[in-house]
Amino acid sequence: MDKITIVMAYYENGGMLDIHFKEWETYPKKYKPCFEAIIVDDGSQKDPAINHFPDDLPFPVSLYRINEDIPWNQNGARNLAMTNADGWCLLTDMDHLLPVDQVSTLIKMRKEYGSFYRPLRKRAVDSLSYKQHPNTYVLHRDLYWQAGGFDEAYAGYYGTDSTFRKRLISTGQKVECDSLTLTLYGREVIADASTTNYGRKGSEYHVSQNLELAERKKLCPDPIQPLNFSWWKVR
Repeated sequence: MDKITIVMAYYENGGMLDIHFKEWETYPKKYKPCFEAIIVDDGSQKDPAINHFPDDLPFPVSLYRINEDIPWNQNGARNLAMTNADGWCLLTDMDHLLPVDQVSTLIKMRKEYGSFYRPLRKRAVDSLSYKQHPNTYVLHRDLYWQAGGFDEAYAGYYGTDSTFRKRLISTGQKVECDSLTLTLYGREVIADASTTNYGRKGSEYHVSQNLELAERKKLCPDPIQPLNFSWWKVR
């Protein structure tokens, strides 16, 4: 059976992280050795992730922390996590949960090196199906870096996920994985399920509004060297 590393960026999501730990604890005993997780705290100031780590972990969970509170630096957080990951990874956002009833599906699903898999998702509030998440993948760590990882030239700006997705599609083989479904937690269920601290569209943080950055990327389209920030391993 393949081992899976769950990779997530964290920013003031303590209530949502509690949900993950509670769900991970319910995973069948025979499958827990197949999992580990890497969480990167993206500079939380009020509620750092370490405050929500239980004394007894369901499986190994590593925690890294970025020292500077850079708005919308989740791409840098993903690069930090994937630098320290190994093998197959479930790369997703904090508001997406791998529920216990999907564990065996993920572990047993056939995975081919060079392919990346796009799971389905349903809403926690009503269990209804929802559109695919554009930033959730099951993929091998090596394929992530063959695609260049996320481009940290966009650090501090919202709306840059598609730049990585385009390179990943040109590098690997996309597979729609309709047998695997994650659960999406909205803020109506968990208040801090997703980040609300910074503006999104229509703000100075939105990449499409930053013409200087857009012009710079035309001149240098390849991703810059990752991990352009200070960080440390908390545990």
